[in-house]
Amino acid sequence: MYYDLHAHILPNVDDGPTEIEDALQMAKISADNGTKIILATPHRKDVAEKSSVLHIKELANSFNSLLQENGINLQLLLGMENHLDLELPEDFSNGKALPINNTKYALVEMPFFGHPNYLEEVLFQIQLQGITPILAHPERIEAVQLNPRLLVNFVDRGMLSQVTAGSVVGHFGGNVKKLTLKLLKMGLVHILASDTHFHTGPRSPILIEGLQAATSVIGQKKALAMITTTPKAVLEGNPVILPQIQIDSPKQSWWKMWNR
Repeated sequence: MYYDLHAHILPNVDDGPTEIEDALQMAKISADNGTKIILATPHRKDVAEKSSVLHIKELANSFNSLLQENGINLQLLLGMENHLDLELPEDFSNGKALPINNTKYALVEMPFFGHPNYLEEVLFQIQLQGITPILAHPERIEAVQLNPRLLVNFVDRGMLSQVTAGSVVGHFGGNVKKLTLKLLKMGLVHILASDTHFHTGPRSPILIEGLQAATSVIGQKKALAMITTTPKAVLEGNPVILPQIQIDSPKQSWWKMWNR
């Protein structure tokens, strides 16, 4: 059974489904394709602007009831996709930013474009609160694409990374796929998740295709851990042992490795 730690499945909250029927269809597809637990991760910005933390907590509870009523063998837990800005550390303190399932892990999304000068400091402040950032889809973040060494530094500091399953199979373009495969080979990917928004297409909740693609790169044991043991440990708030980062040669420049 699989664990999906990044999903926009709660209806009418962000840019995921707008109708409850669509959300239930996503849940059924997820369950039918082997997922046991799915983590709802609505965008923090959308929750703050359009509803409230209390609303999404109530919505998550009612959605779990609907899953049972409809015979869908899936459990939904609650987290949040927390976009990184200067207010994020304070929002974790006041409850406006949510960790993963009330643990000390949190899904954090770096800015898609640019590299703000506060990026490293905000992540450091979050860690000072005892929270371990799990960096959402770094392969699709411009700062990492331009300088993958950035992700090496963050993982060295104890952070985890979550790659989108669709990135491994090329749903976000050839360059993203190339970088994703390189990150996999280097041991810089810890969790594979769907980042589902819809029941079909590249944002569907099916993990198997991404799992198979990752298996062909790093082997079944390591790939399977990214949707089983590692996300399970995160959901339970248990420590995650990070694999050693594989760099071919300390004398070789990162840029040359990336462009090989």
